[in-house]
Amino acid sequence: METYFFKLLRFSLELEDTFCDVLSDKEWCEIYKLCIKHSLAGIVFQGIERLPKDQVPQKELLFQWYGVVEKIKTLNKIQNQRCVELTDLFHSAGFRTCVLKGQGTSLLYPRPLYRQCGDIDMWVEGNRDSVIDFARKRGVNIRSIDVQHSEMDFFKDVPVEIHFTPSYSFNYFYAKRLEKWTKSMANSQFSNFDDSARFVRSDIDFNLVFSLMHIYRHQFSEGIGMRQLIDYFYILKGSNISQRQNAYDNICYLGMRNFAGAVMYVLKKVLNIDDSLLLCPVNLPYGKFLLDEIMIAGNFGQYDKRIDHVDKQKKLKRGIAQFKRNWRFVQYYPQEVLWSPFWKLWHWGWRKYKGYL
Repeated sequence: METYFFKLLRFSLELEDTFCDVLSDKEWCEIYKLCIKHSLAGIVFQGIERLPKDQVPQKELLFQWYGVVEKIKTLNKIQNQRCVELTDLFHSAGFRTCVLKGQGTSLLYPRPLYRQCGDIDMWVEGNRDSVIDFARKRGVNIRSIDVQHSEMDFFKDVPVEIHFTPSYSFNYFYAKRLEKWTKSMANSQFSNFDDSARFVRSDIDFNLVFSLMHIYRHQFSEGIGMRQLIDYFYILKGSNISQRQNAYDNICYLGMRNFAGAVMYVLKKVLNIDDSLLLCPVNLPYGKFLLDEIMIAGNFGQYDKRIDHVDKQKKLKRGIAQFKRNWRFVQYYPQEVLWSPFWKLWHWGWRKYKGYL
């Protein structure tokens, strides 16, 4: 079934001109489940819209799928407006902002409204406590605060994460390098206003590194869905050779050389992208392992039956379950896995000291 799924995905992204297979009702149902699992219902529906009538799913599934896609479009329109409102709100108080991932990355898609959105991730420049105080004075409910971001209820209809820094690393030495790189890129990101979107968003040079780091981080926290790899495909597609070479240098500097090769393998295997777009040669063993993890776990690891999904409130049990999950990555990424318990202990103490727990 994965073969059909990958072929239909390539057709939907217009990487192939035709999709010749005629699928049974049962096969279409399985394809639909995979699309839901990887948050790609909207993207694949673009392909279905191009299929001859004798190849499309049965009416009942087609109408159900259509309803999901219309909801995705509506949510995207709402989120785009909320990005504008949030940008204006912070800018009026003197804070520079930058929309990360999501609604910013969707603008690289030919049809952005078909990309399934999640929450709004907004990087806000300035002191962490100043940003938190600003939100509290406006009566915004703050549900959590950690070293990277805070979940803040600015809107009833859209979840928001306010980032104090775009990403982090468990490894102390790579974390210092990441901090240095982030500071070097900050001004250009906070200045990258998109006239058509009416908000500031991160640019290609930043996203080539940051988005890979974001996928890397999800590997050790929840799990990776195919949607995140499609995002990275469009980032690569929007880049030039010089940008990719520079990005790969920084990716190696941040300790993600092997992971970059793994992602290139997945993009080559699933989408058969042109070699000229690859950041680096594919890494076969790392890539096969990553693709297996993606197909098992689904978006944010919601479908991974190998792990215990512990309630967020049970922090100790959740931490133990996560470390047990991450232990299977140790032979591939020991530089992150072996540092993780020390980082988590420090992070708990830091949050306790700051009064964030």
